[in-house]
Amino acid sequence: MKNKLRLGIVPYMNAKPLIYELNQHADSIELSFEVPSLLPSMLNNDQIDVAIIPSIEYFRSGNYAIIPDISISSYGTVESVKIFSKVAIQNIRTAALDKNSLTSCALTKIILREQYHLSPHYTQWNGQYDISGTHADAVLLIGDNAMKITDDEYITLDLGQAWFEYTGLPFVYAVWAVKKDRRIPGINKLLKTAKEAGIRSVWELATTESHRLRLPQERCLNYLINSIRYNLGKEEIKGLQTFYQHAMSLGLAPKGVEIIFNET
Repeated sequence: MKNKLRLGIVPYMNAKPLIYELNQHADSIELSFEVPSLLPSMLNNDQIDVAIIPSIEYFRSGNYAIIPDISISSYGTVESVKIFSKVAIQNIRTAALDKNSLTSCALTKIILREQYHLSPHYTQWNGQYDISGTHADAVLLIGDNAMKITDDEYITLDLGQAWFEYTGLPFVYAVWAVKKDRRIPGINKLLKTAKEAGIRSVWELATTESHRLRLPQERCLNYLINSIRYNLGKEEIKGLQTFYQHAMSLGLAPKGVEIIFNET
């Protein structure tokens, strides 16, 4: 029996267009759903063959190659990566960061330090979307949980929009990646074709996700069409490189890492 191709994917709405078509290949593809902070170790330990990994982890590891033409990114407002604060943003002194995130934790530190000149005390947020009991001034939430909180309960900072205002560039949250020494024939074409099929199916996906998350269908559709982008073109790569430069300057990533694309 031929071994199945093992793909690691985040369980959030924003990744559903990337795997919509892959669900039709259960005989040859096995999907593993896990939060962003755990997928890199699964890939590194060969528990999976390909994974959507946080962009910061690509630079921290130096052990991966990026599948070209695909990302989970935003060009402005992202909706699903937000700081929810009890105080004015410039008054944040303590911040709890979503334990499921790696890239967004780094982005939070960059935005608060470089745009607001803040260095709050950071702790980890282990809960879900009920943040009412936190003692921190602010909480970073990502993914579906971030979309379930009513903004008018808190002062909010959409980190996709904050990054765009600061740099004028899109922000890349995650990329498909393989280990540098791993050759998987046809993987680039497979994942690009799946992305294109998923983008064509966003209306159906928005309806499904609306029921799953108990959010209005119109909001899910707007999120999948306008808030989240799935390309990895010149502007996204420039945004990715700029993120790396900021992360490196704050000691959040090592020096000397280049962007390498998978060639198979």
